[in-house]
Amino acid sequence: MALSGSVSVVRQLLRARLVDELHLLIHPIVVGHGLRLFDDGETIPLRLLSSDAFPAGVVYSIYAPDAAPPVGGYREAAAHLDRG
Repeated sequence: MALSGSVSVVRQLLRARLVDELHLLIHPIVVGHGLRLFDDGETIPLRLLSSDAFPAGVVYSIYAPDAAPPVGGYREAAAHLDRG
């Protein structure tokens, strides 16, 4: 099933663990209002399956639920960033 533009339905499906893959188009713009895909405090572990960037800056990422997510936080992740 493909669903576009219904944040409330996607939230319900994620909470019920009924999502096999989550395809996101992330646009390079910050909007100060609107509905969030994830509620504050909610944790849904996801694993990145693939990611592509388009010339306009849009990033297309595909995620899947992660039953055994890695542990750690920002500091551990930041240690792996390429600062070149």
